[in-house]
Formats: sequence, structure tokens, C-alpha cells
Amino acid sequence: MLRPKAFWAALYLLLMLLPLLIGEWAARTAGLERRPWLDEWASGLGMIGFALVLLSFFLLGRFKPLSGWLGSDLLMQTHQLFARTAVLMLLLHPFFYSLWRAPPGPTSTSAAEVLRIGGGSWGLVTGVLALGCLLVLVASAIWRQRSDTSYERWRLMHSALALAVVGLGLHHTLVSGRFAQFGAVASVWWALAGLALLSWLWVYGVRPLWQGAHPYRIEKLERCADRIWRLEIAPRSPKGARFRAGQFAWLKLGHRWPHRDNPFSISNAPGEGGRVQFLIKEAGDMTRGLAQHTVGDTAYLDGPHGRFDLPPEATAVVMHAGGIGVAPFVSLLADAVARQDPRPLRLIYADKLRDQMVDVVALSGADALPDFQLLPMVEQPDAAWEGLAGRLDAIGLAKALAHPAVAPLANTAYHLVCGPEPMMDAVETALVTRGVPPERVVSEHFKYDFSGLSPLAKRMRQTWWGLSAASLLGLVLALVWR
Repeated sequence: MLRPKAFWAALYLLLMLLPLLIGEWAARTAGLERRPWLDEWASGLGMIGFALVLLSFFLLGRFKPLSGWLGSDLLMQTHQLFARTAVLMLLLHPFFYSLWRAPPGPTSTSAAEVLRIGGGSWGLVTGVLALGCLLVLVASAIWRQRSDTSYERWRLMHSALALAVVGLGLHHTLVSGRFAQFGAVASVWWALAGLALLSWLWVYGVRPLWQGAHPYRIEKLERCADRIWRLEIAPRSPKGARFRAGQFAWLKLGHRWPHRDNPFSISNAPGEGGRVQFLIKEAGDMTRGLAQHTVGDTAYLDGPHGRFDLPPEATAVVMHAGGIGVAPFVSLLADAVARQDPRPLRLIYADKLRDQMVDVVALSGADALPDFQLLPMVEQPDAAWEGLAGRLDAIGLAKALAHPAVAPLANTAYHLVCGPEPMMDAVETALVTRGVPPERVVSEHFKYDFSGLSPLAKRMRQTWWGLSAASLLGLVLALVWR
């Protein structure tokens, strides 16, 4: 039986090849005359690339069954990595056509005729515009990770560009694609584009309407550390969000604009009268304005999403938190208290300054657990500090794992990691280097950087390379088969 991730990889590969496979089958059945091999290769690259663009909408459609099964972490990484595959394929596919080595035609021949594009000049125009929008969309997403671009403005632009790519790309595919003349192929393109549009409408239309009918009320809003707020909301109607410990939700305060929600980890245990708590750090557009809100203000919730929990098969769990990455662990500990989890649970909690650290034990009630211990670590300790000193990197982690409370568990426990990307990369690398199997290292990422150096990040990129190469192999086999 295939594991969920293996099944997901196989399904994703099949879906990216589906229009091509149906097109080759239809062409063979109809006896369509073959073009030069490079022309067929170029067409296939374009079909796979556009299929990947359409599938990317579904990955970010915030479908709870999918994110609960695979985890939002895996879905987001798949979205970001395969966007690069799609761009590369779509950017290169026109240059493989054999026309580039053909003798120049009459000077009166249009560009569309020279490129053998059906649909006349409009087929060429929409294809070029779709590719341009896609390049801007992907480049802006990568650049935003390295700049101070407003998150809300970027979300609005990203959404608009994505819709433009679908509309322009679908027109180009249907009027210029050689295989789109077959009804079966055209139906697949319409189906994939329809699913992409429905995913967009779900996030930007249906969900905001549902949230408007099920608003929340701010019950508590208080500082619990330097630049850290504790926000508690409760449903105004009897029906509130039902979540599992460790999940996250997209939150909006005082408005329902769909491009202005932000993801935050839930920091309380389930089953508390529908109440949802968050620990939020002042860091961006929305979070810097938290102080402007008061008790009684309206909040809107889209969630829960994700899958970040204490593995039931684990005999012991070591949690590694950096900064505000402690939020999901507060939820997990509070839930463990409610269940009276007897397993050894350890939390290594690191931050730059002591004043920026929240009181995990008070927030979660973890002192009631049978076997729990907190190991705080500060990068810049003051004279009165009695905990671990240093940064949670390879050196700091070695100190923490050597602590008497952790050392007996370190090699057999499951390790959960959440925090800033550099810290997570360092912890993942150190744990796997130490000999902890990657299957026992579970991470919760909110930002994704292609430059991650940990064995887990490298393995994800290897999977991406493998599936991308498999799609090209599938293209070759399809061409040989016909």
C-alpha cells in the first residue's frame, strides 16, 4: 500500500501528464499526421507546463481534507517548487519548434503564421501575455521573500496575475494547441481551468461569504511579552471552528477583504467553548496594528488548516521552538494536559531576548503534565539568566540535547520543529546528522526558501527534480508510443 506522500507524488505526476496523454491517445486514434519530433516535444512541454499552472490553484485552495491529509507544509512546497518547473517549460517550449531552422518565409507572412500558431495573431498575443504575467507572478513571489514588499499588496497582485494567466493561457491553448482540436483534450483543459477558477472563487468568494455569516468576537487582547500579543476570539454564533491542536487558521480583524488575511498558529487546546487563541508577533502589515483593536471588535476565521500534531506512535517528543514558533507548541501542550498525556515531553524554546519570551507553562498549564520540562534558551542573556545561553543552531542544539532532561530521549524521540527558517534549517540538519531518522523530524514552515540546506529540504528538492524529470520521460514515452 502506497504511503500518503508516495500516493500524492504519483497522483500529481499523472495529473500533470493527463492532457498530454489524452492528446497523444486522441491523435493516434484519429491518425493525425506527425510533425517533426522537436515540434511534438515543444507542444508537449507547453501542455505539461500549463497543466502545472492550473494544478497550482488547487494546491492553495485551502481544502481542509487535503491539508489535513498531507499538511499545508507539503502543499505549499509543492506549489512553490513546481511553479519553477512550469515557468521553465513554458518559457522554453516555443524555442524547440523546428521553425527556427527553417528558411525565412515571405516578408508578408505574419508572426503567427511563421510560428504556425492557430487562431491567428490573437493566439500568439494571448500566449505571449500569459507567459509575461506568469514570469512577473513567480518573480514577484520569489523577490517578496527577500524584500519588505507589503504582504497585502502582493497578495492582491498575485491573485490578479494568476487569473490573467489562466484566462490568457486557456485561450492560447484552445485556439493554438494542435491537440485541442480534439473534444477530449479540450474538455480536459476546460475541466482543469474550471477547477482552478473554482479554487480561486472558494478562497476569494465563498469563504469570505461564509465567514461573514459566522463572525467571531474579540474576547481578549493583551501583551504577554515584548512585541507579542495574546488574542482570544469566540464565535458570535453557536457554530465555531472545530480544530485539532497544532493547526493554524487565516485571520482577519474588522474586515472581510479576502486578500488581507494572515495565517497564525492556534495556541489553545480544542474544546474550549469554540474559543480560539493566537500568539501574534508584531512583524507585518496586520500585526503592527493589533493595538488599534479592542475587545468586542469583529474577527473572521478561515480554518483550521494544516497537520502538526504529537505523533501517536511516539514514545517521547522533543519540541524545538524559535521565537513566535512556540505558538503551536502551546496548543499541543494544552491539549496534552487535557488528555493527561503520560509521555515524556520536552520543549526547547529559544529567542533572542528574555523579554520576548512568553510564559509557556502559564499559557498551557504544562506544569500539570506527568513528565514535562521546559528548556529556555536566550541568545543575549542578562546577568540574572539561569537557562541555556546561545542561539538554537547546531551548537545551541548540541547543548540542549546534552541536558540531563533531554539526553536520554534525544535519539529515540520524535522531534517537532517550528520557528524562523534559518533556525529550522539548522535544527533539521543537526538532528539528521546526529542520526535521527528524517521520518521522526516533523517541521511546520510558514515561509519557504529554495536555499534550505537541511537534509529534509534537500530531499524535497530531490523529489521535485525527480517528478519534473519523470514528466519529461513521460513526454518522451508518449511521443515514442504514438
